[in-house]
Amino acid sequence: MRPRNKWFKPEQLRRYYFVYEAGALLVVLCVIGVLAGTGILTQLADWVVLVGGAGLLIAFGYVTWWIPAFYRTTGYRFTDDEIEYRRGVFFRQKTTVPYNRITNVGTSQGPIQRLVSAGSVGIHTAGYGGQMGAELTISGVSDYEAIKEQILDRVRERPAKATESEDEPAIVGTTTSTDEVVSELRRIRELLEQHRTM
Repeated sequence: MRPRNKWFKPEQLRRYYFVYEAGALLVVLCVIGVLAGTGILTQLADWVVLVGGAGLLIAFGYVTWWIPAFYRTTGYRFTDDEIEYRRGVFFRQKTTVPYNRITNVGTSQGPIQRLVSAGSVGIHTAGYGGQMGAELTISGVSDYEAIKEQILDRVRERPAKATESEDEPAIVGTTTSTDEVVSELRRIRELLEQHRTM
């Protein structure tokens, strides 16, 4: 169980990203091997091979630097009222998800995550972020099922909050009876029928 109000890091995230990088490097080396074996590589101009090789070295060097840098900036925290997530190498970002907005919490574990004994926790809200899918995903954690249960326990402690935007206050002091609604619908129907006969 993760402690409240203390930042924690997804302990397997760095390994997870490095396995992806190693897989990408293996694919690139296989492609280069096939190109060399078929003779296509020898038909290219020397400057094309040199620029392509330098580009690949720079790309893999950047990714090798970026993974630990991103890991150092990544952190999650379970406060009394919300989940906080911060990250960003160049641009720092912070996401907060209140427990009373959470509608679903799911876990997933792909083949590479299984390889590094990690998983992900997807946290869904009822339209709070205006997006489809998970509002927040905690990736690269080994105790992903326990984290899911911890979040669900906190969600169960709180009443659900309405999904309207907090910027749009509810209209207070207006009551509409069923008769008024039916009357308004009849007027709309009459107007539509008049428009259709014109």
